[in-house]
Amino acid sequence: MYFSRMPKEDRPMFRTLALTSAAALSVFCAACGGGDDDNTKPEIKDTRSNVSGTHPVQINLIATGVPESTDPLETMLVVTEEANSKTDLRFALLGLDCDLTGAMTGESTFKVNPGTCDLSLPTEGEQGEVGACSVQLSITQGTGGRESGAKIHATLSGTYSLDCTDVVPFPLALPVTIEITGT
Repeated sequence: MYFSRMPKEDRPMFRTLALTSAAALSVFCAACGGGDDDNTKPEIKDTRSNVSGTHPVQINLIATGVPESTDPLETMLVVTEEANSKTDLRFALLGLDCDLTGAMTGESTFKVNPGTCDLSLPTEGEQGEVGACSVQLSITQGTGGRESGAKIHATLSGTYSLDCTDVVPFPLALPVTIEITGT
């Protein structure tokens, strides 16, 4: 509308001004990188070496509703770094068959994903018959870490299941908190 009301002699000058402004704006945007979409995320730092390794630990099982805690179990916690990742970890407790994984959550802290640790114990009945008890720790979540120069620690939540049907006619399952402390 405004352009059509302009005198005809001013229209070429206005057109030149508009084209020059558009060209200058294009050069300015290109120089500033304004047309580029910079969606890059910051580089994730691999800090798994702060917690990985073989650590002597004590494991305490604290069963909900059971007044006495069990005697601590001394074992080794093996924390390994998963390939092709800067954050993923795998956890093993010597003496147990575990499928526990997790990931770094900070410089020296980690989370433990849901998983299980199994143990099979041979039993012998009153008549000398051989059987087996199966123990399973079903982990629902966990966190842990290791401060600089300190020992590793973790707290896991889950269920302790014991099935000795050869000896006891019914299985047992209890919610537990598992405290792992470096020694």
